[in-house]
Amino acid sequence: MEKTLANEQWYHGLLPREDIKMMLRSNGDFLVRTTEPVAGKPRALVLSVMVRQELEDQGIKHFVITVLPSGKVMIEKYAFESVTAMVEYHVNKKDSITKAHEVILRNPILRQSWELSHDDVELTKKLGEGAFGEVHAGKLKLKSGGKALVAIKLAKLEVLTKEQIKEIMHEARLMRHFDHPNVVKFYGVAAGQEPLMVIMELANCGALDSYLQKAEQPMDRKNEMCLQAAWGLEYLHAKNVLHRDIAARNCLYGDNKVKISDFGLTREGTVYQMDPHKRVPIRWLAPETLKMAIYTQKTDVFSFGIMCWEIYNNGIEPYPGMTVAEVNQNVKEGYRMELPPNVHPDIQTYVKVRCWSENPNDRFTMAELAKHLQRTLQIPRPKFVENPHNRF
Repeated sequence: MEKTLANEQWYHGLLPREDIKMMLRSNGDFLVRTTEPVAGKPRALVLSVMVRQELEDQGIKHFVITVLPSGKVMIEKYAFESVTAMVEYHVNKKDSITKAHEVILRNPILRQSWELSHDDVELTKKLGEGAFGEVHAGKLKLKSGGKALVAIKLAKLEVLTKEQIKEIMHEARLMRHFDHPNVVKFYGVAAGQEPLMVIMELANCGALDSYLQKAEQPMDRKNEMCLQAAWGLEYLHAKNVLHRDIAARNCLYGDNKVKISDFGLTREGTVYQMDPHKRVPIRWLAPETLKMAIYTQKTDVFSFGIMCWEIYNNGIEPYPGMTVAEVNQNVKEGYRMELPPNVHPDIQTYVKVRCWSENPNDRFTMAELAKHLQRTLQIPRPKFVENPHNRF
């Protein structure tokens, strides 16, 4: 890729089509990005242009930019020394980029606030390995001039398929709409060059399950952890989002707050039917998910109950002593775990009856669960005003 291209604000790196359709609105809106035109083939630069706005996203055309043996680039009509030169020519001359149809480049769509530059990210310490690469602690230079401590997921592009990039960007697309103290804060993605980076707030105590395993926490703190997670999941459900992977390993803990994280399986909507052949975290699933591969807000509630069990049992894996196959069979047949006897009797009822009922209709909603936990624990809900720009 040309060195100067990464500096162009209309170059969006690995941004997938799903994001582009939200950005190209009017005829002549355009941007340049990198993609695999054919899955498994080498990546190429693509010019995406809104041609017929009345067709909405169907009116967007994607033109592969060819690199000639000489190093020059072209789409169809002329060869240019660089992509920047090609874009500047067509914008200034209002000359169509193709012969067959009139496609005029009028308005470059610049990077959004969540599209970050690699130059603004500083890696300081490797924290571990993630699904697609390493996770580091680091610092992000903010537009305001300050720096934020952040966690950075690094994805190595040479090992990522087109579908995996799409998955990472799907998670980022969802996260940028969330704004709640018990949901991990998303800063953005750096997708202009390798490695692809997803940048979010750093929780100083790390994953909740690891934190619980390190040292016994007092009962008051465990109660508060359950309530904070309930507030976070209640918020996501109010946003019409199913998390689908609620577990202590997918929450972070920092500054005495639980923060729901890891939105790789998250989907918009209130019902989701999954491919039954996909791998899933059996130990956290509701019986109807195990039987029919169906997810609803009430299956999230069931998983939330399992996470409460994890919290009260110091982060150990649910259903100790059972194989995954045994868990699958036993849960479908009605088996449920016991909470430690020192857990508040009301919370015992909320988890065992109002989270783990066989019939989803007998389970609480997350709003009901949060309200009952608040009342039992006598902990008021913190005052929080959502940033209106983060609404769907």
